Amino acid sequence: MSQAPRAWCLLLMITPASNMDTHVKNHLGLLQDLLKSSDVDLRMTASEAVALLYELARDNDKDFEDAENEAAPFELLKQLATDSAKHRSKNDRRQQRSCFRDVQRFVMDAESPCETVKVGKENLLKLSTWSQKLQYDAPPAVLMTGMSAHLQASPLLRNIFYLGAPGVDGTVIQKLSLRLKGNSST
Repeated sequence: MSQAPRAWCLLLMITPASNMDTHVKNHLGLLQDLLKSSDVDLRMTASEAVALLYELARDNDKDFEDAENEAAPFELLKQLATDSAKHRSKNDRRQQRSCFRDVQRFVMDAESPCETVKVGKENLLKLSTWSQKLQYDAPPAVLMTGMSAHLQASPLLRNIFYLGAPGVDGTVIQKLSLRLKGNSST
């Protein structure tokens, strides 16, 4: 259920900046409705989409503030960042609070997320924007496991994340091909 907003976010990243105001006006309210969903993954994906909309709108207009809808997302994000409903699992509450705190900090204070991912022994991948974070989170949904191995061996993924050409490390490529063979037999 959360895959559709996630895919929409990827498409939004390549949308012309001239259309960004229209997207904010047309979609921010719909995303707020998704924030009220009972599905944890959908709520978290919707919150990341809100952060992405704000990021792209601010990139397009340095003075951007969503004056007409400002109070609603702030209050809802604040409420979800401190949600302690007992009918949700402890893990779901923890993940949700962490995600919503990051989104709330970004929407309210323009404080970008900062995450560093180690790719093998060679590189560190720094994710310092919502666009980068959402791009990094997309391939594992398709690849299922082995993101680190794919980042080490896949020229396409390495190009997407500006990691340069893959190193000639036969063990990584062999492990990756064995994993793929194992998945095809199931």
